[in-house]
Amino acid sequence: MNERAHYWDGAIVIGGVLAAGMTLRAYRGFDAIAGKPEQNRLTPGQARSAVYSAKSYLNSNPEDFNAWSQLAIAYYSLGPDSYPYAINALEKARSLGATSEALFYYAGVMYEALGLPDYAVNELSRYLRHYPDDYETQMRLANLLVQLKKYDDAYRLYQALAKSGAGDPTLWYNFAVVNKEKGDLDAALSCFKRLHQLVKELPEGELYQEGEVMRLKGSEDQAMALYQQEISLHPSYFPALTALEAVQRHKGLYKEARETRKIIAALKSK
Repeated sequence: MNERAHYWDGAIVIGGVLAAGMTLRAYRGFDAIAGKPEQNRLTPGQARSAVYSAKSYLNSNPEDFNAWSQLAIAYYSLGPDSYPYAINALEKARSLGATSEALFYYAGVMYEALGLPDYAVNELSRYLRHYPDDYETQMRLANLLVQLKKYDDAYRLYQALAKSGAGDPTLWYNFAVVNKEKGDLDAALSCFKRLHQLVKELPEGELYQEGEVMRLKGSEDQAMALYQQEISLHPSYFPALTALEAVQRHKGLYKEARETRKIIAALKSK
């Protein structure tokens, strides 16, 4: 009898050790995230699983900033609808001491998507202090600077990027617009020329922007021709329509201007 009791006591002890081991494995801490975002990529399925695991773990370990960081990345990986949850998790991680430079990138992308460009510029700038040669992030930052009308800062970035991104059409389009805004019209035309060499189909608004350059150079006839080309490709592109009407009125082409105004009114009524 004692022998049997001793046997069961041993089994209970062993079982308890095994159970404790399983519990430790199930609730071990989360690893720190990688510094570069491409090393943290998750599929939607992996992201949903990570959200569940991180939230379960955080119920009993609410101060683990690595878990909060992983939760932020998981929400980020689920797409824009989950960005508010990702931002909350990310800021919680940072408040607890998370310092991974990748968090700057994620925050920048999400703040941009949420319509907060000033916040996005701050975060992406901080990320680039760690990875100054990251082309995609530099382009994203430069585009935001244009949006904020910080043309001098954007110009410096595009100028540097032109050396490494010579084959990127988006770079040349944006660089052209910045040069136009800075008043360097010949440089703007050179950038548009480079863009034409790279693409078979011009992006919406490109011919309008070229037209604006020609108008600023004093060539209204060339400007009108470019506006009309833009409208023929994109009939509802309002900036080209309104610019065309303005030039027509300036040149005394009142009949043509009235026709353009009718088109604008019809589009607005839809």
